[in-house]
Amino acid sequence: MSFRLFAAVVSCCCLMACGAKKTATPDDAAAGDVNADAGLDIASDAPPVDDAAADGSDQGTDAQDGDTDQTITDATLPDIPANCQKTCKIAATGMNKACGPDGCGSVCGFCSSGQICAPDQTKCIAPCTKQCTTLAGKTKMCGDDGCGYGGQCGVCDAGFNCGIDFLCHPNDCKPDCTGKVCGDDGCGKDCGLCASIEYCSDAGLCVKSACAGIDLVKGTCDGDVLLTCQGTDALAKKIALDCTTVLPADTKTCGFDIPSQKNACVQKVCKPSCKLPDGTVKKCGDDGCGGSCGSCPTGWGCPAGVCEPQVGAACGGVITTIGKCVANAWVYCQNSKVAIMDCTALSETCVQSGAGAGCQ
Repeated sequence: MSFRLFAAVVSCCCLMACGAKKTATPDDAAAGDVNADAGLDIASDAPPVDDAAADGSDQGTDAQDGDTDQTITDATLPDIPANCQKTCKIAATGMNKACGPDGCGSVCGFCSSGQICAPDQTKCIAPCTKQCTTLAGKTKMCGDDGCGYGGQCGVCDAGFNCGIDFLCHPNDCKPDCTGKVCGDDGCGKDCGLCASIEYCSDAGLCVKSACAGIDLVKGTCDGDVLLTCQGTDALAKKIALDCTTVLPADTKTCGFDIPSQKNACVQKVCKPSCKLPDGTVKKCGDDGCGGSCGSCPTGWGCPAGVCEPQVGAACGGVITTIGKCVANAWVYCQNSKVAIMDCTALSETCVQSGAGAGCQ
């Protein structure tokens, strides 16, 4: 190494060690060739940047975009210990939570879109409209909300209990059932219950309902008549509809309607029968549904479900020249036509034998 090169290297090292100042060129600034740790100052024609102004400018842009930032402080954050143990099991029942808080600032699970977490947090359910109004139109102070899963319309304060009237009553309430066999005892409980065909009157007495014996949900069939009930308790009224009068007339009867799952006036379904009221089987005639229970030879009659020969009708291979006794008449075949001799008119009796039949 020459002496001149060695002197140049030593001079550069001395300048750097002594903290010599360097004026940054525009190219250096653009390239970011600045080493603050080395103590180098950068000279630039650009004005200094005011951090506060920059922040304010940014906030203004956010405001224009509708983005309103809120400052979160320690007071707004839950106090969660570092060693927090998640609780996703219900202590009373041992069941796992499907959703709801885990006790450590998070949740045990998420519900699908359109579902909500059930009050007991064991499952996700479809939203339910709470039923917190009684049939009489009164607001329930407490008790079940009709949506299941332990949902309540309200909870009574300490020292009170929820009665069957869905009102809160003091625990030391003294019931009064004087002269009553049913109804409210004044403390949210019953003085007694009425039979299913009765209702409790305002006086606390069981009264037979006008709709006794009628299925209040499905209705009841009494032959072709459909029985339903309108109103409840003292206002109950039995409605009777003769289905045979529903147009077209005599085409309907009372029966179970599958679509509505209730009794209603439905189309008649004919059930053929080939039996007489006394149980005798019919050999001929109508089956009640337009069909036939059997046929007779041409010209024969069927007055009572039994084929009977008629004078002049074809013998049909059933009646022979010897004939047979039918009741007290001798029926025989003559010239291929049926002939009948009334033995009673002759004061005789029709006698059937191996050789034939006849009036004797």
